[in-house]
Amino acid sequence: MPFHRIKNKNIIIKHLRQFNVVLHPIINESIEFPKENWIKPFVFGSPPPEVRWVYYYALNKFIGRAEIIDDDYYMFLSDDDFIEPNFFEKLKGIDTDFIVVSMKRGDNAPPGTRTGAGVLTCSWRKMGRKGMGGEQLILKGKHLKNEKFLDMHIADKKFASKMWFLNAHENFTFIPDAYIWFNFLEPGRWKEAKKILEK
Repeated sequence: MPFHRIKNKNIIIKHLRQFNVVLHPIINESIEFPKENWIKPFVFGSPPPEVRWVYYYALNKFIGRAEIIDDDYYMFLSDDDFIEPNFFEKLKGIDTDFIVVSMKRGDNAPPGTRTGAGVLTCSWRKMGRKGMGGEQLILKGKHLKNEKFLDMHIADKKFASKMWFLNAHENFTFIPDAYIWFNFLEPGRWKEAKKILEK
């Protein structure tokens, strides 16, 4: 998780603590995280000036230098994304190398944002195309090693497309009723955010 919205740190940690996951905050400055076994910060140097998309630069540094475990699953969340409470229950028993889920994008598109509201329902027809976000792709580490994201706005779609066309399609499982909550901490996007965060 490339991490630059430091104000979200404690909320994200509290949210993800309920799941049996490992959090890799990818940071380019010295930020203190709780010393817990499931939190493994990864520090990278500041990108050169020609880099346009620091998010993908950070992911590439992580892929190139971190310990990637072949049979562990990896997913790409932003530092304001949430996962629905029963998300991993819906993934139980799945062992394909790739899992594709759906994504809810809230109720409103705040002024100035590039991303609309609504639901992105996963489908093989959308792999790497309009109507899919990078957060929807979950993959085993052996497919992440030696890969790189392009330095462009739609790098996540290009990456998903590459995985789809380079791998056998029976190696993908689509779970349309499992949801990422996109930009859940973005002010004005989710009507229910305040109520859920106060729990």
